[in-house]
Amino acid sequence: MFQYLLRLLPVFTLLLIPSARTPAQEPAPAAAAAEVELREAIRKYDDALRRADAAGVERYWATEYTFVNPRGERVTRADRLANLRAGRTAFDSIAHGPQEEEILTYGDGEVAVYTTLLTLGGRYGGQGERGQFRALVVWVRRDGRWQQVASQLTPVLAP
Repeated sequence: MFQYLLRLLPVFTLLLIPSARTPAQEPAPAAAAAEVELREAIRKYDDALRRADAAGVERYWATEYTFVNPRGERVTRADRLANLRAGRTAFDSIAHGPQEEEILTYGDGEVAVYTTLLTLGGRYGGQGERGQFRALVVWVRRDGRWQQVASQLTPVLAP
């Protein structure tokens, strides 16, 4: 009997994990409101990045924030802020591919995973950078505002 229950444990565990909505489902009111709030946070975040406003960007990065850059390097929040303040990272253009955007919310709309296709232009690490990137960002709502806890950019290579 005990072994039978152990085999069922993974099934019970999956039932306890809040699931994201599938594209065919309508989001619950809390999830829909969270998505609207998150889209506004993304817009303001992008604006702060374009203006190289380190204080503005800092609001959107949680203290434990980690970034995996297009070179596969792990970069801390402090490192990213230093790069931004020193002008080694600067964006003159940030464009999201609306047809590629997806926001999945979890739980009561307090956690979201945002994926998109970005077209970026500017400097990264002091070098000119232009191109398309797949972006994955994990957002968490804390104290009534959205913050990134992790993000990753992967270059889209030409075929």
